[in-house]
Amino acid sequence: MSNPYGYANPNHMQAAGQQNSAVVSQPSIGQMGGQNPNQPSWFRFPFFPTAPFYSTNPNVSTQVRYYSTGITNADTDVTLGQETIRTVTFDIPARVIAINAAFAYTAVPGANNAFARGITNPLDLFLFRMEYTTGDRLHINSRLASTVCGSAENPSEIGGVGYTVDQGASLICGITPLATINDGVPTAYRIDVTFHCLEMRGSANFVGGR
Repeated sequence: MSNPYGYANPNHMQAAGQQNSAVVSQPSIGQMGGQNPNQPSWFRFPFFPTAPFYSTNPNVSTQVRYYSTGITNADTDVTLGQETIRTVTFDIPARVIAINAAFAYTAVPGANNAFARGITNPLDLFLFRMEYTTGDRLHINSRLASTVCGSAENPSEIGGVGYTVDQGASLICGITPLATINDGVPTAYRIDVTFHCLEMRGSANFVGGR
């Protein structure tokens, strides 16, 4: 049976066999369409809102969980204008559905603070990027958080079926606080990043059939 979902399918890996052979060059878009003459080469599938896979196994359940990380100015490895790495480890298989982030001064800022200078979106005060344990990058480069992160009121959805994270794997997050945060004092601040996730539990948690 063909797999129209590609890497996104949790069962995308197939056992090696004589029908498989190594391909050195990445195929073009045209070559990646379906080859069955009785089916169309492509089909439409909604990208937003994010629609994760749900298991048909009655012994597998799902649960929403919020994973998070962040930095503060008091962290010894945090410097304005330099990237700080934070790692988020998942003990249960999950799909990341959306990424939210926030910046806040944690004390009364000086008169020359970022917002007094005309910055209206706190997410413009730091860069953000994320990659998987394997090095697979969700964000190819660090960019202003306002372009890749949302808020609790308006989450930044991943799209498609979400971003799969397997049991024991980690997301490596790069957070770069920008010099525009400086208010001349300097005032304490924090940056938080939260991942909206759908965890999958079972069936290895149960004794018996699958």
